[in-house]
Amino acid sequence: MVSHRDGSEINLLDSSIRTTGGALFSTTVYALSGIVYAAVTTPSVAGTYFFIAIGIALVLRPIKGISQTLQKIGSEQGESVSSYFGLTIVFTVGYLTIILGGFMIPPLRRVLIESTAFAPSLVIPVILLAISTALLMITQSLVAAIGYPSAGTWITATKGTLQLIILLLFDGIFTTPADLIIVVVGTRMFVTGIVIIAIRTAPTVPTHRELARAWGFARWSIPDQVLDRFSYNMPVYVLGVVATPAAVGIYETADRFADFGATISWRLASPLLTKVSGDASAGESAFAYLDGAVTGGTGVTFLVLGYLLAGHDMIAAIAFGGTAVGSFSTTALIVGGINIFRGFWTLSSHAMEGLGYPSVSFRTKAYGLIFSVPITAFFGAQMGAVAGAIGYAIMNLVIFAYVIYYARPVLGGVPLDASLAAKLTVGTIISTLVTTATIELLSRLGSTPSVTAVIAAVTTTIIFTGFLMTVSIGTRRAVQRAYDIYIGDARSFASGQ
Repeated sequence: MVSHRDGSEINLLDSSIRTTGGALFSTTVYALSGIVYAAVTTPSVAGTYFFIAIGIALVLRPIKGISQTLQKIGSEQGESVSSYFGLTIVFTVGYLTIILGGFMIPPLRRVLIESTAFAPSLVIPVILLAISTALLMITQSLVAAIGYPSAGTWITATKGTLQLIILLLFDGIFTTPADLIIVVVGTRMFVTGIVIIAIRTAPTVPTHRELARAWGFARWSIPDQVLDRFSYNMPVYVLGVVATPAAVGIYETADRFADFGATISWRLASPLLTKVSGDASAGESAFAYLDGAVTGGTGVTFLVLGYLLAGHDMIAAIAFGGTAVGSFSTTALIVGGINIFRGFWTLSSHAMEGLGYPSVSFRTKAYGLIFSVPITAFFGAQMGAVAGAIGYAIMNLVIFAYVIYYARPVLGGVPLDASLAAKLTVGTIISTLVTTATIELLSRLGSTPSVTAVIAAVTTTIIFTGFLMTVSIGTRRAVQRAYDIYIGDARSFASGQ
């Protein structure tokens, strides 16, 4: 049985480093998945799958809201994880029963078929996908609640890797959206099942006090998680209605690649929330480490932007073989640029949630959607994926502005390390130059685009990290600690200890 820890007992640096390792792994797989899905099938098939999977994630977002309650309150001193786990299971079973029951009503199904990318042959696969999505949400929140927020990234990395291996090994066999769904469901159920068995935390019935505490947080967390998912995938939802499946496929493929840095920031938000929650319950201030944690947590978004500025056309050619290159490139550049702001507000909002203010996160996302959805819908039919990127950019700028507005009264100040932000900006310029030079050199040597893309990414990452280590004491400390953790773990494993 895995031992339980309070959030206040978590070392934020160590937890973030372990999370980053899993996040780098899982986000690489996530970015590649969009390209692999389009390559082994077609942009239209991949777009249909993306629309369905992302639509299910939105419909089931209330489950994420209640599991976020499990993570937040469960990480506090003296609280029972088992009780909030039990509450989460009861809510999930009830909610799935209602949603899947409604899904089986013929008129509703007919509306979905006629107005979206949904098809009659996907009924059973969609039900299975919904169940596996809910199970994944609960499992990741449970491991975070017991004091291991970094484990969620490794769960995602493992199931994502299995999916890609299966699709690549059996290339040509899985050719429909239903096929992709079955692969996703099978790997999710396998991985999450093993994790739950390993944790061995049995759910129990919550007390009246625990129900009251859960309601106090969940009444904002549930709607906030709905808006969180909708805001993240807003372009896909809107384009899926006003544009074509191909537009959805192009946008989502570009987004998955350009979102690499922002996804890591989102992953790092989990240990930050857990740590802030635990410290707050112990009466300790969190702001002392927030500026470095938030600014440093956005670091990879700067690296990704530099890489995209130089290599976007090459990546587009790899993903679509010469078709839709311009649309992909423009979409990736817009998303990659705006994700610097997204990474910042994501980490800041989760810090506010850790202090018990999910209402702030809800309001800021609502404001962003009010401004962005009409623009995406209006231009979607004419501009396709690019319209989605423009709407995404507007939404994130609005949310960023409101997060800054709320940060002072809630957090006590804006969690920004100006010196580190300046160094990251210089790092972006350096990564752009290094990527450009690497691509030019390898192209002259006759390297294939795929090999060139990988070598350029590795080279740029090394140079970017080396520059930050040279100018930033905090970066040197983090890299040294990462070396100690991962090399130490490897040596322990090798020695059998």
